[in-house]
Amino acid sequence: MTSLRAVASAPHDAAAVYNHVDMLCRIVLGGPETGGAFALVEERAAWGAMTPQHLHAREAETFIVVDGALEAWCEGTTTLVEAGTVIHLPAGRAHAFRVASDTAHFYNVITPAGFESFFRDTGTLVAQPFDGTLPVPGPIPSEGAARMQAVLEPLGCSITGPPPFPGGPD
Repeated sequence: MTSLRAVASAPHDAAAVYNHVDMLCRIVLGGPETGGAFALVEERAAWGAMTPQHLHAREAETFIVVDGALEAWCEGTTTLVEAGTVIHLPAGRAHAFRVASDTAHFYNVITPAGFESFFRDTGTLVAQPFDGTLPVPGPIPSEGAARMQAVLEPLGCSITGPPPFPGGPD
């Protein structure tokens, strides 16, 4: 049995900032700090930043919106998730989300941990503060999508389609 100790972490302690699908991300707590129970990723993005439809065989994602709004899509149903609101997307269900306000600041609780490696492995490490200028969202280039899928497969996750939002990139 792994011996865990209490871990106190302020988001600014997570020094590495990644641009992941035009969202700034930092891993606040990963599997090593939680004994694999969960990971906590903090994210900021501008209007229109979005993910393709995807499915996690193992992980659930719970989004806690601090500022702004997200649109969460899960198997055909879209829900507006505004500041102060939480949405839980269970494992085994195709889902996607996009930023639905000028900017959004949110946390993603991933249970169990392990999937947080995806942000490091497919994101680009950026030398800017997390609270700095946000990337301008755009479509994911085909080579980026192929790289994402190659990293997703061993994690038990797959891209199941393009973003399901009106006016989104194909």
